[in-house]
Amino acid sequence: MKKSKILSVISMEANTGKTTFIEGIIPELTKRGYRIMTLKYSCHDFDIDQEGTDSYKHFDSGAQRTVIVGPNKCAVIEKTNHHKNLYEIADQYDDVDLIVTEGFRKLNEMTIEIIRKCKTRKLTTPSKNLLAVASDTGDLRTIAPIYDLNDYKGMCDLIEMKMLRRDLLDVIG
Repeated sequence: MKKSKILSVISMEANTGKTTFIEGIIPELTKRGYRIMTLKYSCHDFDIDQEGTDSYKHFDSGAQRTVIVGPNKCAVIEKTNHHKNLYEIADQYDDVDLIVTEGFRKLNEMTIEIIRKCKTRKLTTPSKNLLAVASDTGDLRTIAPIYDLNDYKGMCDLIEMKMLRRDLLDVIG
């Protein structure tokens, strides 16, 4: 089983553009032929099903797992007896090239940190994990490359070179 690469996108402040940034790199990476999965951390409980639907009734009546299948999507709603960590989830999927996470701040994985000059200029990612910074200011102290928040192509060039290079992996083995 192939392990997917994991790229963490974080910011220590809310509303800095993490989701917008991820929405920008996904089309560029998929255009290049990579299969992408995202994992979003939420510190709040959530429902993805609508009250009153059959699938909601199945789950609400006590089913351990309910799967909703449609012509173009599939969703799994599962009860857990513990707070699943990212690796428990990621290990279930070997059909993607890259798992992009949002909101998992303490991963020991390659990370892109989002910095907005109006919020904070303090980087929190250890330098060994900091792939790059996406920011609206170049006035930061870091040895990591700094990209404009909207430079999705440039950032994807870096992600591809440092994390995904299939041609190098195919030659090596």
